[in-house]
Amino acid sequence: MTAVGLPLAEIDTPALVIDLDAMDRNIAAVAGELTARGVAWRPHAKGHKCPAIAHRQLEAGAIGVTCAKLGEAEVMAAAGVRSILIANQVVGPLKTRRLAALAAGSGAEVIVAVDSIGNVHELDAAAHERGVRLPVVIEVDTGMQRAGVAPGDPVVELAREIVACPNLRFAGVMAWEGHALSIADSEARRQEVTAAVERLTRSADACREAGMPVEIVSCGGSGTYLTTGGLSGVTEVQAGGATLGDSFYRGLGAPVERALALMVQVTSRPTPDRIIVDAGRKSTDPNLHSPVPLGVEGVVRVTLSAEHGRIELDRPSPLKVGDRLDLEIAYHDHTVHLHDDLYVARNGVVIAVWPVAGRGKAA
Repeated sequence: MTAVGLPLAEIDTPALVIDLDAMDRNIAAVAGELTARGVAWRPHAKGHKCPAIAHRQLEAGAIGVTCAKLGEAEVMAAAGVRSILIANQVVGPLKTRRLAALAAGSGAEVIVAVDSIGNVHELDAAAHERGVRLPVVIEVDTGMQRAGVAPGDPVVELAREIVACPNLRFAGVMAWEGHALSIADSEARRQEVTAAVERLTRSADACREAGMPVEIVSCGGSGTYLTTGGLSGVTEVQAGGATLGDSFYRGLGAPVERALALMVQVTSRPTPDRIIVDAGRKSTDPNLHSPVPLGVEGVVRVTLSAEHGRIELDRPSPLKVGDRLDLEIAYHDHTVHLHDDLYVARNGVVIAVWPVAGRGKAA
């Protein structure tokens, strides 16, 4: 039985529900902001993992998508996305051969990040086997202290290695200034984002001064795009989470609205000040942020076990067994991948069901 055409009250729970009008307004807001600043939009798909959402972003002007994993890129290419940045290292013969095969057979431009000479050489070998030329960007560590080479001379040295490989094309540089998101003061956060991006753009300039053209300077997320999108030298921004209006990003200033909720059902009312619902850690991961019950007064805390959500209140609630409520998801990267489908609604009625086609694509 299809859910399309049903009121939300008639679909089973737990269910991830997208308010389509809100999502489209978010897409338009981000696309419009970046267009006004003269920078391209390549939204990250690692959170939603859904080709249908990617295509709505592309229709709004995005130049392509960003993926975290090769498996996600394979899903997006199979769905007709024609420009994909894998903002991660694809390492080892199994993966590099898969990447070369994807580039050779999909018709998509697949750009991959590197930060080591060994990986550059194995990508070159895999591309040679398939008769393709892979575009490559260097990941620069601009303060995140995760992956990436140090800014400046190390970037130039690695770029020279790439240029010397006949089956690779040096396309540019990328970084993620996510370390700045932990800075509470908005002005101090803006200053650190600016400083981090300047490390990236200076590295790009150093490559150009060494005679190597730089096409791509990619950075920026939903918590930083209002700053990164206006900085000189940036060519594209990867902000993706703002599409679904996560409260995490709204709290950092993104001018978007909530477009995603986890619809749950009350399954037990053991006491007047305790509500049990049918969604736990297998429906949303609360490690970064606990879900927030919408329209429920007096919530003290929300705790999750494997299959149960426990909502504790400071007052009695009229909610009864069988009632439904929505949980706001603060960071959809930790939730969408737990679900097979997204229920797309307008005015309380399901108008589409979109598969989370990238679910489980961790390799």
